[in-house]
Amino acid sequence: LQIYAVTPIPENQEVLQRDGIPDNIKSFYKVNHIWRFRYDRPFHKGTKDKENEFKSLWVERTTLILVQSLPGISRWFEVEKREVVEMSPLENAIEVLENKNQQLRTLISQCQTRQMQNINPLTMCLNGVIDAAVNGGVARYQEAFFVKEYILNHPEDGDKITRLRELMLEQAQILEFGLAVHEKVVPQDMRPLHKKLVDQFFVMKSSLGI
Repeated sequence: LQIYAVTPIPENQEVLQRDGIPDNIKSFYKVNHIWRFRYDRPFHKGTKDKENEFKSLWVERTTLILVQSLPGISRWFEVEKREVVEMSPLENAIEVLENKNQQLRTLISQCQTRQMQNINPLTMCLNGVIDAAVNGGVARYQEAFFVKEYILNHPEDGDKITRLRELMLEQAQILEFGLAVHEKVVPQDMRPLHKKLVDQFFVMKSSLGI
């Protein structure tokens, strides 16, 4: 017997990605009328680069499709279909950035509309993204996928490389706006942390060549 934690895949992605939709409505669609679930298994293919593991980090993604949607009244639900695909390191990097950018947007929106009673989730998210970027997170993607060797060896990835670059620039814009919102609501005792985040953000922008 093998047990996996699975992630629900909402059917109505348009609602989740559209601006102006209240977060409580988005939350409903995230966990209701769900037919598909997935789980990921990261693995390294080929030679593992100790200096930059992103270069060889693949993901085996398994999607389970049910006979009927959840939630429901039955105690168990039959899996009708199982699909397994492999995501390349570049595809994985794109998805990581897309998810993080969406998380940042949601937290910033909640803070702006006063839905967030405590700003700690936004603070922690800003800190995590900026700190990771300053300590080589985003730079690792640049080293892995933007170098001439990779581009020449993977001509089919041109559009994906462009997409990754766009997401990195988009993340910088979201962070800049998020820091502006954070500055308006941050309590006095957290001002030193906010200043550190701003200083680190400019270091991050410099590393991206912005």
